[in-house]
Amino acid sequence: MKKRGNQKKGRIITRKRIKIFIIVFCLLLVGSFGVVSYEIGINVADGLVYFNKGNDTKANSRKQLAMWGYDIEGFEKQFQGKRIDLTAEDDNKVPVVFFSADDIKDNNTVILVHGLGGDYVSVYPQAEMYLENGWNVLALDQRGSGDSSNEKMSFGYYEKLDVKAVVDYVKANTKDKKIVVHGFSMGAVTTGLYAETEHAENNVDAIILDSAFDSMESMFLSSWDNMNTGLPGEYAVWCGNWALNMKYGFGFDDANMLLALKNCDIPTLVIQGQRDEVSTMKMGEEIFESIKGSKKEYWLVDTKHVEAYMDYPLQYKERVMNFIN
Repeated sequence: MKKRGNQKKGRIITRKRIKIFIIVFCLLLVGSFGVVSYEIGINVADGLVYFNKGNDTKANSRKQLAMWGYDIEGFEKQFQGKRIDLTAEDDNKVPVVFFSADDIKDNNTVILVHGLGGDYVSVYPQAEMYLENGWNVLALDQRGSGDSSNEKMSFGYYEKLDVKAVVDYVKANTKDKKIVVHGFSMGAVTTGLYAETEHAENNVDAIILDSAFDSMESMFLSSWDNMNTGLPGEYAVWCGNWALNMKYGFGFDDANMLLALKNCDIPTLVIQGQRDEVSTMKMGEEIFESIKGSKKEYWLVDTKHVEAYMDYPLQYKERVMNFIN
């Protein structure tokens, strides 16, 4: 009887040890998963927010325009830009350059928002178009670009506050004049995210989205897939979204054009390149369909990313000026 009791007691102890081992093993797995997820999330978040760190955005703009054969010196001789420093509601300093053919502030005004990797110089061609048609131009440096002292960018989420500050400046210096916001690539995302706000609806007459991509998430996933990490993109997004919200106060959905434009009633012109491999035709169609308002136009043109004006300047001018006038 004693031997049987000892055997039974031994089996109970063994089962307890197995349970303890399983619990410890599971805790280690969960802990390891948590550590790995944390590291991935922080790397994703920091990589996105500091995307332009170390990137010479000023040189990039001039190289791009030179490659297109645009006369940068000719523009700067003809139009003398004046630097204006504004402050967004989150205290971000916004470098802005003001252009006016007649040096009069009380005029129809367009706000040009450049794309990723460049600065305000990259929008010289479109600025020239507006100036030659009698419009004033304000071109800002987005966060993490040009003369901005802020190294952090948010793919339009916080940048929309900078656009708001520029619109307020225009409103304070004009009377019953039109205000248009015209964005390119990531600048178009900034424009679209701003367009869903009540401030935009009350103050802006039209927006133009040239080569817009649909979301920060899609841009990240295209880069992630090219890295061949072996980890699912959805897992990286989950980790990154947690880290972005925890560390920087916004997430992937906050920089999603398709969600934002569902609340946009402002007249909108979408310009989409047929050969755009960055902001694809599918993205352009989905962006156009997501716009809530009925006053919208879609121009599909045989060109690459943000090259519609360079390839078809006369048609570009006609489509844009007809739309905003």
